[in-house]
Parts: sequence; structure tokens; C-alpha cells
Amino acid sequence: MSGSQEVPAAAAAYAAALREVVDGFRAVGGTQKKLAEALHVSPAALSRYLSGERIASYEFLRDLRVFLDGQGLLWDLDTGELLDALCGQAHAASGSPAVQLVQIREELARLRQGRQEQRQAKQIADVRLAVLEAQVRELSGQLAQALHHARTTEGARALLQEQVHAQDENLRHAQDYIHQIEAELSAQREQARALQVEVGVLRKQNQQLVAEQSHTVSGVSTQATSFDATLAARAARQAAEAADQTPTPQEPAPRRPEPGGEPTAPQRPRPPDRVPIGEIRPGRDTLAFLVLAAAVWTAGAVFAAGIRADPGPSVWKLILAAVLALLVAAVSWFGHLSVMEKYERGLDNGAVFTVPALLVVGVVVPLLRDANDPVSRWFADAVGLL
Repeated sequence: MSGSQEVPAAAAAYAAALREVVDGFRAVGGTQKKLAEALHVSPAALSRYLSGERIASYEFLRDLRVFLDGQGLLWDLDTGELLDALCGQAHAASGSPAVQLVQIREELARLRQGRQEQRQAKQIADVRLAVLEAQVRELSGQLAQALHHARTTEGARALLQEQVHAQDENLRHAQDYIHQIEAELSAQREQARALQVEVGVLRKQNQQLVAEQSHTVSGVSTQATSFDATLAARAARQAAEAADQTPTPQEPAPRRPEPGGEPTAPQRPRPPDRVPIGEIRPGRDTLAFLVLAAAVWTAGAVFAAGIRADPGPSVWKLILAAVLALLVAAVSWFGHLSVMEKYERGLDNGAVFTVPALLVVGVVVPLLRDANDPVSRWFADAVGLL
């Protein structure tokens, strides 16, 4: 083409599109010379491409695109498609057989390249499809596991609901039982208040009883102090009675000698049997009586301390303590009778009922006086009544 010839419309449009792209490169500081060196064309050839005197090939467009991509100037898809279309139209509108032949060759090359790209794309698509199928199979397995886990979870949830329902029933029964226990506790509290009132009444009656039997207590307290003198007097009286009842020895009359025989020797009188004075020991017997009396008094005082304890022991402990106190009283009673029988064979009612009276006084006096001696409290604590 010569410079005097008119540029075809298709070539002019193609050149205008190229100038727009090159102007974008110039706007960021690039030059046409630098662009020609990068594309391996002369500046004059580049100038003809931009003026439309020559038609740039598809290879030039590919090199231009690669260069601009390296410079960070990416054109969009529409611009690339527009340049390819204008390039084809410009080559088709050209009347030169050589240009058309070049355009046909480039079209064939583009088709081959496109076909190769399609094959590569198909291979990539097949690989991606295989990967997707593997992922689908894995997801199907995971979905099956998830469904199995969901069914198992549903069964567990149903079981938990049954357990929760059973627990709710148990809780309602427990609440009803608690209400019943609270009602019983309220009734027992009322009974306890009534018993406290009765205990107060019994204490007042015991105080009145102690006031009435004060003379009995004074008589019992003086009995132990005068018992030693009584025992000594009774022992002396019994010794005198034994001496009076013992027969006095009389000298026998001398026997006449028998005729024709020797005179017999006179028989000496047999001494009387000794009275068992060694068994009567006033000091030891007095000590034995005091020990037995102290045991009975202590047993009664221990039982009284258990009754007065607050909070007191259980009923069976009080019953056991009462039985033990009665046993101590029985043992002391038999010991007292064995001591008194040494001095008087016939016992009066006062001697027989001395030990029971001491037991009653040992229980009643601490209750009415509202006092505890240390020894009784120690014994009560030792046997578990406090």
C-alpha cells in the first residue's frame, strides 16, 4: 500500500482500536519506541499499523497482549474479542492475495490452537469431573453416615425423653412423699410440744412430792451416821445374851470308891463353845453398809441425771439405765440384809426397806432440787446417758 491510497474502512477501524490500546500504554509513561522494541518490530512498522497503512497480524496482537499483561495493563475480554474481529475484517477487506493468504493461515493456526486448547480444556474438565465424582462419592458416604448418626441420635433422644418422663414421675412422687413427711413432722412437733407440757407438769408434781417427803430424807441422812453406834450396841447386847445363855460348869460330887477297887479320878468340866464373835466386826460392817448405800444412791442419781439431760438419751437407753439401777439396788439390798442378819435374826420392816428408800431418794432428790453432783454426771456420761 502507498501513502496516497485511501485506507479501507475496516483497516481504519482496526487501526483506531490499536491506537486506543497504545494510548493507554502511553498514558502510564510508555513510549511508542519502547513498545516497538518490546514487540520486535521497527518503529516505522508500528506507526503504519497504527495509521492503518498496514494491517497488524494476529501474532502481533498476541505479543501486544502479552507485553501489556506484563506491564500490568490488562484489557478486558470485550477489547480482545473486538481486536480479533477487526483484525479478521481488515484482512478480509484487503484486496491483496498475500494478505488474505496470511489471514487464512493465521485463522487456521487459531483454529488449531483453539482445538488444542479445547482438548486441554476437555482433559482438565475430565480430571475435574473425576475429582468431583470422587468428592460426590465421599459426600454420599458422609451423608449415609450422617443419616445413620441422625437415626441413632433420634433413638437416643426418644430414650432420653422416656428417661426424663420417668424422672419427672419420680420427682412428683418424691414431692408427694416430702409433703407427707412434712405433715408427719408437723404432727410430731405438736406431739413434742404436748410432751413438753406434760414433762413440765410432771416436774411440778415431783417438786410437790419432794416437799412432802422432806422428813424422810432427813431421817435417811442421819441413819448412816448413827449406824456405827447402833451396830456396836447390838454387838455388845448379843455378846451379853450369849454369855447369859451359856450354862456355868458345876463341880461334880466326888464319887465313892467301889469296894475292892481303886478310886476313880474326878472328871474335869468341858469348857463351853466359843461364841463366833470374830464374824461381828462393826467397823467393816459399817463400811460395807456405806459402800452399798453409796452405790444405790449413785445409781439413782445417774438415772436422774439421764432424765434431766437436755437433749436427753433415747427411751431404750433410759430403760436400760433403770434396769441397771434396779440390779444395783437388788445387789445392795441383799448385801444389806446379810450384814444386818449378823446382829438381828428377826429383821423389822425399817431395815428391809432401807435400800429401796435410798434408791427412791437418789432419783427424786436430784430431780426436785434441779442439781447434779459431779460423780453422778461422770457416771452418766460414761454409760452414754449425756
